[in-house]
Amino acid sequence: MADNNVNNSKDEGINLDDKKVKIIFILVGVVFVLLIVAFFFSIPKPYDETKLENNTVMRVIDGDTFDYYNADTNKMIRVRLLCVNTPERGKSGYDEATTYLRSLLLYKEVTLKSSVNDTDKYGRQLRYVYVNNDGEISFINKLVLDGGYGVSMVIPPEDCKLMK
Repeated sequence: MADNNVNNSKDEGINLDDKKVKIIFILVGVVFVLLIVAFFFSIPKPYDETKLENNTVMRVIDGDTFDYYNADTNKMIRVRLLCVNTPERGKSGYDEATTYLRSLLLYKEVTLKSSVNDTDKYGRQLRYVYVNNDGEISFINKLVLDGGYGVSMVIPPEDCKLMK
């Protein structure tokens, strides 16, 4: 009978160890799930695409900045092309870059895509800009660079992957 008690206490000891192992596995699982959730919340927001209908580019400021009229808010909104830098007023190439952007955008509806940075230090929306010209989609940021009117400008954390 003493042997039965010894066996029972050994069985109970094994059950306690099994419970500890299960608890450890559950805790590790919970920590793993929390790490995955934290990872996904740390990823920057996905690109936001805003199709502007009945909103028109009304003014081109320079080779990388323009204003459009937002009919929903009844306001002019200033946009700067992401990942593009064109010459400033008074610099060589300014007039050419401004004229080129004006030819691409003025009085046209655009599709804007945001990225990591929503606005710059001047409050301008930073966007990738697209125009639909009779069914052909033009990527304005890339056209400005490919045309030689500006240079690539990466301001971290932006990576400008769409420009490659």
